[in-house]
Amino acid sequence: MKQLPLGRSVTAFLLAAALVPTAALAAHALHSERAARRALAQVSITSLKVNGATVRIAGHVKLGPNTAAVRRKTTVALTLRSSTGATERLVKKINSADHFSTSWNTSFTGELTLSAVARESGVRAGSAVSRALAVIKSVSAGGPSKLLGTFDLTPGSNPKQQVASGTYFVMLTPGNNAFANISAGGNTDFTPLKPGHDGGFSTVNYQPAPSPAFNHTGSALADSIIKPTAFDGANFSVDTNANDAQSGAANPLPVIYDSNGTLSGQITAWDAQWNKQSFNQGSPKPGGSLPGATTVLSGTYDSVTGAFTLIWKSRIVGGPFNGFTGEWHLTGHFVPAG
Repeated sequence: MKQLPLGRSVTAFLLAAALVPTAALAAHALHSERAARRALAQVSITSLKVNGATVRIAGHVKLGPNTAAVRRKTTVALTLRSSTGATERLVKKINSADHFSTSWNTSFTGELTLSAVARESGVRAGSAVSRALAVIKSVSAGGPSKLLGTFDLTPGSNPKQQVASGTYFVMLTPGNNAFANISAGGNTDFTPLKPGHDGGFSTVNYQPAPSPAFNHTGSALADSIIKPTAFDGANFSVDTNANDAQSGAANPLPVIYDSNGTLSGQITAWDAQWNKQSFNQGSPKPGGSLPGATTVLSGTYDSVTGAFTLIWKSRIVGGPFNGFTGEWHLTGHFVPAG
């Protein structure tokens, strides 16, 4: 190997040594710049509602160096993603108060995800936020048929060490484990339900709770859909209301569609009452969102016998079970109105 003269070797060594901190400083500067850009703008979604195929969203962007120049360069990129991975995209400017709002008609149906992220001069400038929502299929000629009538419920059963059958409820912890209902007897992971005096739930009329809705001990008194059922020391029950008992938001009447034996739709108005409290247990939630482990309604239907199953999950908000999830399994026979 050719040897460099001593003077040149020393010079090369000193030059290489000098470049090491320079490169480290450059890498640190690049990392700091990227970190600053990530922290530059953070999007929050303040409102998300679905009305038919129309999605409405509003939110706020928290800017770092909040100057007019930065604001003019900042937009919010919105991406609506279907369960198949298809996407619809929209870019919206923010106003002088750092807010944004928009609406559009989507071609997607079913369980969707909407994400929002801020961009400065077209470059991502913050972390993305996402919300789940549902767009329910509408009835069209030759499409799904709307089932109008009463979904009569089959009583539930929960023998010890066996999976429940019929109509029943499961309370799931945030860790997705069954919360034991000490009042249920049998297999306490499941709470069997019995039909109320209407036989089940209606897609023709709301079935609100009576007034008062609770007795002096806090047990629920509604008995149209299911009979009041013991849960953790007090009776709980179910009703449907035009105005959500928990949030006050408007609730559509339950809608169930049959498409060649497959059921879909919405049961937003489904309300569970327990211990002098009301908890929306519908799907989707009022406004069309699917928070937490909430899932879209699904099921099966035999048009010859009327036999059906309906299943969904709904996150619990507020009270001692805040953050838990209610899992509903309904079986029975559909009886058309009329």
